Amino acid sequence: MKYCKICGTLLEDTHEHCIRCGADVTLEENVSMYPIEVMETIEEENKRKKATGKIVAMIIGLVIVLVGLVVFFLYGMGESGIDFMSRADDEDFEDFEEYEDFEEYEDFEEYEDFEDEDLGEPEDDSAQVEEAEVTPEPKRTNRTVKDDVGTYYDYVTESDDAGNVIFTAIVPEDLTEREFYKNYEEYCDRYPFSFEFTASTPENDVRFTYLSPKKLWYKLSDSGKSMTDRTSLTYYMTYWEYDGPRSYLEPLLAQSYPGAKIELTNEYDVEPAASKLEEFSKERKSAYSGGSDYAHIGEGTTYAYMSAEQSAKVYEYEITLKDKNMLFCRYYIPSMAHKLAYACTSPNDKGEVTEWYNFAITCLETGNEDVLDDYAEAFNLFTANAMPTERYMYMCESYSKDIIQAIDAQREPDPLDEAALSRYGSSYTASSKLDDFDTKVMEILRSAAPKSFNGESASLYLPDSINVAFVDAAGGKAFVSPDADEYPGDEYEELMPGSGGPAPQESTEADLPEEPEDTEEESAGGAGGII
Repeated sequence: MKYCKICGTLLEDTHEHCIRCGADVTLEENVSMYPIEVMETIEEENKRKKATGKIVAMIIGLVIVLVGLVVFFLYGMGESGIDFMSRADDEDFEDFEEYEDFEEYEDFEEYEDFEDEDLGEPEDDSAQVEEAEVTPEPKRTNRTVKDDVGTYYDYVTESDDAGNVIFTAIVPEDLTEREFYKNYEEYCDRYPFSFEFTASTPENDVRFTYLSPKKLWYKLSDSGKSMTDRTSLTYYMTYWEYDGPRSYLEPLLAQSYPGAKIELTNEYDVEPAASKLEEFSKERKSAYSGGSDYAHIGEGTTYAYMSAEQSAKVYEYEITLKDKNMLFCRYYIPSMAHKLAYACTSPNDKGEVTEWYNFAITCLETGNEDVLDDYAEAFNLFTANAMPTERYMYMCESYSKDIIQAIDAQREPDPLDEAALSRYGSSYTASSKLDDFDTKVMEILRSAAPKSFNGESASLYLPDSINVAFVDAAGGKAFVSPDADEYPGDEYEELMPGSGGPAPQESTEADLPEEPEDTEEESAGGAGGII
């Protein structure tokens, strides 16, 4: 047995790559023969810390408001000599409509209600006219910042080694510890490189995780020639034993938390993603009717379609660690699998092979069940918006074609490096189209929430309760609110519901799934579309 030094996962001696983060564990610097602590001791005082944090945040907010008021009053009285306090009850004062003695108006921007005869002529009238001609009209006039109900998130983008943005997400602002692992050696004929994103609090008591799409195979040979849990360049297929949608997740949990007791406490479907997966699975049946060696088992292989499974589920787990501390986890996995019977004349072999996909895995982990509920809405938004970019999917398609050509030529595929990533990434343009398969996958990923808000710089996918969305992509911030009148400021781009944007979603009237009812045996999901 050995451990991955990068992420602490327990591995078999035969593993060449870490099954969690993809690190090359044939290199000494990536391997340890001793256990690596995967998380710190869960503090019993999490509730007290949370309450203290909220109080501190309220105090800071109050101080900011008071400082703002002081600056406002000092600015007004110091610059213009006006006593604002004495005019506070004047109904017309707010719009500056009746104050004729105001001379130093140039220090204020919002004076559009002034009449020219009241203000006098500007020093350079032609310059002001020219500026007015090139200044665009604001979307909403006289709009002031209002964000009492809405929530700010960090808008995250992650790139490959060549600078191509391959992942975007919105993450709670307090999850400041972030890591991004990339694995360029999957050699899969659909997603030949993968990545993992994690975001956690500095105390590591709350953690969000995202795993990129994976295509897996499982071959069970009647003659004992099964291949499992290894990657073969000959067949560019990643083998993993299949036993339902959880058969990829639970081995990861077992190896991430060795010796822990892992208990599934609840599971439920997410609509409309589940319906879209069922429709997609039915369409895929025709892919296995051709005469080619679809599963790359060998020349002369024939296939017969057997069965299919698909689901878009949330799984809830309680994990009891060896030190008796508890972890509470929620996972969302849209998954699809098809079983085929095969017979191959060279080599002489027959059995069944399963082609299966995990189109995403998102996870929320915490050691405090109350905190789990506190982050439920934020995790719902993370799940609906943490996804690969279309550029990443297009790059995977391009690299997959090169892999297939290399295998057909009986040579090892060229590995991904910065030059290759740059070449694949630059070949993607605004007019590039994903193939039919990945187009469906992106629809499934975006259907985790019923609403789309789109703009020039970003798209967000949100529950029905949200009525406005804004993004400052350059500043790395997003703002969403149920109040349609809220506004975070001019630096934010307002996203429009259901139109435009770089990644539009099909319009849908579907609601988020209802929360499961509490029972003695099941723990019900939290608020929102996923949880």
